[in-house]
Amino acid sequence: MASVTPMMQQYLDLKKQYHDCILFFRLGDFYEMFFDDAQTASRELEIALTGRDCGLDSRAPMCGVPFHAADTYITRLVTRGYKVAICEQLEDPALARGIVRRDVIRVITPGTITETGMLDDRKNHYILSLFRQHRYFGIAVADLSTGDFRAAPVTLGDTLAKMLDECVKYMPSEIIVSPGVLSDGSLMAEIRGRTGAWITPLSEDKFDSRNARALLADKLNETPDDRDGFDLSMNAAGALLQYLLDTQKTELGHMRMLDRYQIESYMHLDLTTRKNLELVETIRDRNRKGSLLWVLDSTVTAMGARLLRKWVEQPLLRPVSIQERLDAVETFKNEYMVRSEIREVLKRVHDIERLTGRIAMGNVNARDLVSLKNSLCVIPAVRSFLDTIWVPLVRFAHERLGDLSDITSLLETAFVEDPPVSVKEGGLLRTGFAPEVDQLRAASRDGKNWITALETRERENTGIKSLKISYNRVFGYYIEITRSNLGAVPEHYIRKQTLANCERYVTDELKQMEDTILGAEERSVALEYEIFIGIREQVASHTERLKNAAEGIALLDVLTSLAMVADTYGYVKPVIDRADVLDIREGRHPVVERMGQNGSSFVPNDTLLDLNENRVAIITGPNMAGKSTYMRQTALIVLMAQTGSFVPAKSARIGLVDRIFTRVGASDDLFSGQSTFM
Repeated sequence: MASVTPMMQQYLDLKKQYHDCILFFRLGDFYEMFFDDAQTASRELEIALTGRDCGLDSRAPMCGVPFHAADTYITRLVTRGYKVAICEQLEDPALARGIVRRDVIRVITPGTITETGMLDDRKNHYILSLFRQHRYFGIAVADLSTGDFRAAPVTLGDTLAKMLDECVKYMPSEIIVSPGVLSDGSLMAEIRGRTGAWITPLSEDKFDSRNARALLADKLNETPDDRDGFDLSMNAAGALLQYLLDTQKTELGHMRMLDRYQIESYMHLDLTTRKNLELVETIRDRNRKGSLLWVLDSTVTAMGARLLRKWVEQPLLRPVSIQERLDAVETFKNEYMVRSEIREVLKRVHDIERLTGRIAMGNVNARDLVSLKNSLCVIPAVRSFLDTIWVPLVRFAHERLGDLSDITSLLETAFVEDPPVSVKEGGLLRTGFAPEVDQLRAASRDGKNWITALETRERENTGIKSLKISYNRVFGYYIEITRSNLGAVPEHYIRKQTLANCERYVTDELKQMEDTILGAEERSVALEYEIFIGIREQVASHTERLKNAAEGIALLDVLTSLAMVADTYGYVKPVIDRADVLDIREGRHPVVERMGQNGSSFVPNDTLLDLNENRVAIITGPNMAGKSTYMRQTALIVLMAQTGSFVPAKSARIGLVDRIFTRVGASDDLFSGQSTFM
């Protein structure tokens, strides 16, 4: 009976372990797929299906993609709901004895993407964990790319509705569920229908309370405080963290803090309300343009854009916290020059938050570290702009922007300004940073100069003007002589290769220098890579400081963005209190006003509701008279205020609102001036 080749047996052994994944199996410069994986990948990626001899009677179906372009293909598979297991060569094939050692270094799923090219810079990429016990739920959610990790129990009121609303708030790409959730068919249909997320079932033991708490205590900087022992969110968080560790196969140094929050701490917005108010996208075509976020977002960093979106999607309920945001926005609204200078400097900042995540997981190159260095270099200037501002939230941001000069100095001293993409080809380090690398580079450079001199000398000695010394990776260095000059070839030349138009030769002298040059280059490249890994790990040890800096920059970006929008469009600071009153004078709809309709200006209007003579407002009028616009306008002004934004009105006093309900024209398009009836 035929048996498979050793390489194919290696593939099959790994495939057995990762049977639910498409296995990207590294062979040289390609990731190859075989058998059923090849059939699937060929169809989904629209690439050629070929075959490979594997020791069986028939060839194994095969397809492949270049390793340097793999991200594009992985994205297409993952977004269609497939898991992709990345299998790499763990040793240099040239040095391997027998078959090259290979293993899976990472599993990429819809919720565990971290590559920059696969993510939307301006929104978080969440994976959610859901645990159920009777009618109670525990929720945990994480963004692996940023390290954001939070959890909440769902034990009060209508727990089913609250749980679904939390899922909608995060709109995760993937949800891992316990058997108690999976077994409820109608619930699963609701979750799938509302979120569109990929569902990953896990066994009950993954959500075990004792295991979850032990894992969290081991991996987090702070042991979760769980005095009553009934916080189901800990079960969900433990299962989620273990799933991330299992798929990433590395320590998650950027996920050391678990934010345990209460759902009741934020304004309750159900799916219908979020859609009808068009908070982050429009109803009709799901465009960002025409949403509230589009109006408010003038952020200049990816971190700021993501934070602002969080603020819009979860307005606050504590007046003190709201007032802190409003006071900070007011300060930057009044301090035009400071605001402008900060925003100008922040434009030079890369995505420190996601860079830090990739550094912690060991998934960066030298260019990423140079980007980090260039971003950190602006922090001293930002801190100096804030020295005279004493508003609490601005001071908090100032404190987060600590002194990171040790990191910037290391990266500035170590790396050239424009290093190559690959970290295994050399050319990363500045001259003078590593003396041994400098010596090896000099040996290689001197050897190449010697080769150039040898070429000149051999032309003179042989009289062959067209003689040249070249190099390729297969044959190394060689002397090339055209056929018309073969009669002048010296006897000590050793023939190495015959081509149609020329012969290639070597000499003992040339071979000896080749060994010197290639040996120096090989040792230099290996040493540079070793030094790079050391620097990367050194930077990773400062993950918490880097995350703090990212938080400070994001906060300043959001505050200055809201201040600029308020200043540009004439928004006012609302008064927030716990009184039972809603008093808006000359309010405007933020989106409709921003766009204008057919060149016309928005007509302001008042809103007054209280517990005395103004408990109810009855609004009448024909279709397209503006009823829906007025109702949405009122809701948006309240929501903006509790987000911490100034509002489009002459004045606004807003008694704290814990929930907004809407049921208006489901297909209205206020952006284009069209109602449901058009």
